[in-house]
Amino acid sequence: MNHFPNGDEEISLLKFISRYQYLNVNDAKYFFSSKRYYKKRLRNLISKRLLRRNKLDLVLDELGIDYAKLFKFEYNRLNRNVKYRARLLRLSSIGAFYNNCSTVEFTPSFSIKDKKIFTMTARRFIGILDINGIDYLTYQITEQHDSKYIACVIYDIQKEKTYKNFIIFVDDIERINISDFAFGMNQIIIVEYNEESKEKLKYFNSINWSKVIEKYYKNKVYLSEYKFCDYTNYKDKYISTFYYIDTEKINRIKYFLRENNNKNADIICCKEIEQQLKKELPTANYIVVNLEEYIDKERKVYD
Repeated sequence: MNHFPNGDEEISLLKFISRYQYLNVNDAKYFFSSKRYYKKRLRNLISKRLLRRNKLDLVLDELGIDYAKLFKFEYNRLNRNVKYRARLLRLSSIGAFYNNCSTVEFTPSFSIKDKKIFTMTARRFIGILDINGIDYLTYQITEQHDSKYIACVIYDIQKEKTYKNFIIFVDDIERINISDFAFGMNQIIIVEYNEESKEKLKYFNSINWSKVIEKYYKNKVYLSEYKFCDYTNYKDKYISTFYYIDTEKINRIKYFLRENNNKNADIICCKEIEQQLKKELPTANYIVVNLEEYIDKERKVYD
């Protein structure tokens, strides 16, 4: 039997698991160009003892470990702690989703944190998402996390000195109090953790907002120098754009409207977040746009 992987896709999968330790079997599809046959490829890797099943997860088997060490992959010995395993699975799920993405790169927290510094290892961030060259310190709040954990995330962000852009994955956006996540940072983006939202994140910094503005304002507004809006005519138009919920931007608009009760704000957003924004900014004027039409996508097509 040939005990080596077949091709770059299988090598990429082994390299990934060598680094992340665990991968849910359903996330293995992101490593193969054909969804139709990837399970057969997995069975072949398992039969070669390069991988083995650990319930619903994939880990390196004996020959997989030897292969990783032989070719000097980044290798992390399997951690069997139940709570930490759950965290590793969340990290690997995100890493797998963006593994072959040209616009997003995910660096997991275990590759960032200095294990000798307690204040770093005790923090709650799960990694860094680089989206078109902009780094976002990333957190995740799941349904298993209680209010104490959310308070720890808030404290984490408050004391952050290096990063000014953040992404928070949430299972339920209703658990987030928008006013609790405003600290004077650049962006704090709330993303509901599902397949559609993760896919949209690939194009977060690829929207041609100038085309949107041209369509609805006929070039009569300009890029704003104000922090509370993105475009303005410096008279009576104050326009802010949203692709996701941005708690910092919402807070800046709230402050502007509170201090200028004779003025109003225009909000350009997609249908998915319109109602959430209206809860926070009920007096604003809303322009709901299909933003998919203003994004140049590199579509990945599976067989």
